[in-house]
Amino acid sequence: MARTLLLASGRALFGLDVKEVREVLKSPPLHYVPLAPAGLLGAINLHDVVVPVFDFIQLRGAKGETGEHIVVLQGACMALAVNAVHGLCHRTIVMPGGVMYPWVREVFLCARGLAGLIDPVALQQSLQRRLSPTGAVTTEQWSGWTSR
Repeated sequence: MARTLLLASGRALFGLDVKEVREVLKSPPLHYVPLAPAGLLGAINLHDVVVPVFDFIQLRGAKGETGEHIVVLQGACMALAVNAVHGLCHRTIVMPGGVMYPWVREVFLCARGLAGLIDPVALQQSLQRRLSPTGAVTTEQWSGWTSR
């Protein structure tokens, strides 16, 4: 069984495979990003790398308080602000995902209830499609935010 980091975003539960998590931070100072699109809270300096931080609640189309925990994704060079990090869990009773969100790889049962397993690559692609076609974010800006 794969180990999963369980996250809360509003009242919803999500998980990330531990191999896809670089770091978890609590309330680091966010730096303002001029002309940032909705959903981009700002950026953090993580070991001399600028990492954009996205509000996971807004990305889901939900309403609620911005999270105080920042989960930095391993390969995507981006971070998600979430309400809580519940720790590690094991996925049981796994079902196909992608019904509500295209970046949910599967839905699984854990001790706290049903949760969606996040696919970081699909999430990044979804963010890029969502922000770029509107002209709010150019390809150069996106590459600058997500490249190392």
